[in-house]
Formats: sequence, C-alpha cells, structure tokens
Amino acid sequence: LGSVIHRRTLALAAERNKEYKMKNRALLLVVLLLVSTLMFSVPCAADGTSRVGELDAIVDGGVEGSPPLSGLQLLVIRDGDVAYEYARGFARLTEKGKLPLGPEHRMRIASISKLVAAVGLMRLVEAAKVDLDKDVSEYLGFDLRNPNFPAEPITLRMILSHTSSIRDGSAYWMEAGERFEDFFLAGRPHYDDGAHFAFGEGRGPGRFFTYSNLNFGIVAAVIERVSGQRFDRYMRSAVLEPLGLPSSYNVCDLSATQPEKVATLFRKRDENEVWQPQGDWVPQLDHERFSCHYGREPVARGEDPGEVLPGYVPGSNPTLFSPQGGLRASARDLAVIGRMLMAGGTLDGQQILSQKSVEEMFTQQWHFDANQVNGNTEEGTEDGRRLFAAYGLSVHVMDLEEWALSGESRIFYGHLGSAYGLMGQFWLDPERGDALISLISGAGDDPDAQPGVSPMYRPSDEIMRWWLRHFPR
Repeated sequence: LGSVIHRRTLALAAERNKEYKMKNRALLLVVLLLVSTLMFSVPCAADGTSRVGELDAIVDGGVEGSPPLSGLQLLVIRDGDVAYEYARGFARLTEKGKLPLGPEHRMRIASISKLVAAVGLMRLVEAAKVDLDKDVSEYLGFDLRNPNFPAEPITLRMILSHTSSIRDGSAYWMEAGERFEDFFLAGRPHYDDGAHFAFGEGRGPGRFFTYSNLNFGIVAAVIERVSGQRFDRYMRSAVLEPLGLPSSYNVCDLSATQPEKVATLFRKRDENEVWQPQGDWVPQLDHERFSCHYGREPVARGEDPGEVLPGYVPGSNPTLFSPQGGLRASARDLAVIGRMLMAGGTLDGQQILSQKSVEEMFTQQWHFDANQVNGNTEEGTEDGRRLFAAYGLSVHVMDLEEWALSGESRIFYGHLGSAYGLMGQFWLDPERGDALISLISGAGDDPDAQPGVSPMYRPSDEIMRWWLRHFPR
C-alpha cells in the first residue's frame, strides 16, 4: 500500500519546481498516508472521492435494491500492480462494539478456495506425479466409477472441470473417523443410494457440466495420497508459504496465532433462515469459537488447539479441511495469487507453476451448447444470462458481453464464492494484467431478492459495475 502511494507521489512531485520538490513530495505523502489509514482505501486518480463514496454507499445499503453489508474488502490490480484497495465495515462484534474490518483481516473465502486447491494439484502434475487424463482410481486406492456408466473412467481433468458425473448428494464432507470412499461404494454408510452419481442420457463422465463440491474432496484425496501429506499442510508448504501468505485451510492455524485477524461472517437471518433486515447481525462462522476441522470440538479464539488429528492417514478423509471452500484469506492474499497467475506462474522470483500449467488451467474444458444442453448453468437472469457458460480447470471463464456488462467481448478467468454469508469474486484479465477481487462478509437482507445486470448476487454485481465504471479499458 505504501509503495503504491510512494510511486504516485513521485509522479506528481516530478512535475513541480525542482526547488520545492522534496518538500511537496513529503507533504503529499503524509496526507495520503493519513487518508489511507483512516479509510483503508487507496484512491489512484483524481476522482478517488467518488470511488470511495460509491463503495461506501454499497456497504451502507444506499444503492436501491442492494442490501447493506457487514463488511467489504476490495482490491483492484491494473497492469499487474495493485492500483486500489478498500476495506470498510466490521470484522467482529464484541462487548465493546464493532471492530473495524481492515484489509489485513482473513475470512473463509468459500469456493474461491477451489481455484487455489487446483494450483496445489497442478504442482504435482508438473512433478510428473499426477496425470490429469489417467483414471483417477489409480491415485485414490479404490475404484471410482459411476455405476450408471461403469465402463467409463473418471479423470482429474473431468473432476477439475465439473464434468466428472460426480454429484454432491445430501452431503459432500465427513467428520473425523469416517472413510472417504464410503461416498462412492455401494452398501457403505454414505453411499446415499447412489446420489453422488449422475444418471441419464448424455450425463456420463466428460459429457455434462454440473458444479459439484465433492469433486474437490477427490482433488484433496489425490493430493494427500500422492504427496503423503494432509491436505491443509500440503497446501501451506507447496503454495501458500512460498508466496509468503499466512492463509490456511486450517482455521486454527490463524485463530491461535493471529486471533484478531480472523473476520467473522454474518447475516441478518434467524435460526429458521428467515431474513430479518431490521434485526441484529447474526454471526454465521468464525466468531468466538473455531473447529479446526469437521467434527472437532471447537476452541476459543486465541486458544492453542494442541495437536490436530494425531495419527491421521493421508487420503482417508480429505474433506476434513473443506478443500471446496475452507481457505481463510484476505483480498490482499488473493491479489498475490492473482498476480502470480497473470505473470505466468512466477511472482517476485518465486515460481509456483509453469506458464504452460497456467495456460492449461485457463483453457476452456467445457462450454455451454444450447443445442445439446450439455450442462447445468445454474442460476441466471430472467432474460437468459447464465452464471456458468464456460469452465477451465477449476477456473470459471466469464465474458462481460454475455453478462451484459459490456458491449464487446472481454474474457475474465477466476472464481466466485458464496457460503455462510460470504460473497466473493476473483476475476483476472491476464491479457491486460487487470483484476478485481472483492470479499463481502455478509448481507443484511436477501442479496438475490432484486437482481442486478449480471447473474451474480446483487452486491457483487454492483461492485463489478463500479469497477468497470472507474477502471475502464
């Protein structure tokens, strides 16, 4: 943040009389630092005030049809560098009141976690330990077959692109002590009468897109069995730590060591899931107590959890740390990952992936074909704009023109996230080095009650349109 201000200050000072150059530069730097400290935002052009004001209105519920928000982190990347940052709202509710949300707070980013998990898997692909096009059963230790298409192998390419024919069923995670293969083997406790498998004409492996969280239990299982490490630990050592990020799929890594930096997710919704716009903000997750993994007794904020999962056998239950949605990260953390991907897999001299691997992740593996009806595009607008129209390897491919956000085609790569009140968007334009990252920690009313232009939730739609107005290309 300081470096952004410094660069802009230098550019302005250079235009002034040389005699006053250092004095004016220092004065302007002090002013900008004070503004950024008070507002947690970095205006990067003359209309910075209107940019902040419009975002404040979105957070406060001042945009008709869009509900108030408990908090918002936003970060804009332009030409490969951070150009704008904003954070407003509250991170937690305490007896003393609301603690302000800052850009350093981390929250559960929901399904954006899937894209990060795919980066971890691609590192094993590059090491020639995993082949995306082999039968995934070779890595799992049990035969994974859709019983409705028993002769057709399921591959990791299909799993990452949600064309695997795997379905969530009634559950896609298990508590400690349960066995992952029980989801898929007939007669086992979690088989759910085969509900985890697609059936019907044209629904076999590789032929039909349906977004499925359980696909990423499989991804985590492969990571664990091939690497010999628990999923959260592998992701920390292979991806997050090399990028200098304290983010983690194990919330207790953060709740114990950085308890004040973990933000709570909220909704104004009661125990019957009825929205109460005039009511109080209700914590949904990561408030005062934290479960290190599914099924574990929670520990208090700041409490040392002790040893987590002693004796765990990698691959036995890879859903424990929520590979489909459990990463705690900030918009700043995601900006580091985004910059790495847009730079071809390398950032600040640290190579995470090869250019080839990044390109493969971004390459469309599935595209909606209305003539064949080859996928479930999920939620969309009444006039036909689909939430899902194209997908890569754990990468949502979106065209601004198809979402009626632009009069011409402009492709973005990334992911959306939504769970426990979190509404997130992570969009990259590698061609220009641009990105938009926003994390909403909760809404005060149904965010889908009054749709916007795109198929996204209304607050996310407002943020996207704000970005396109203020950072046009």
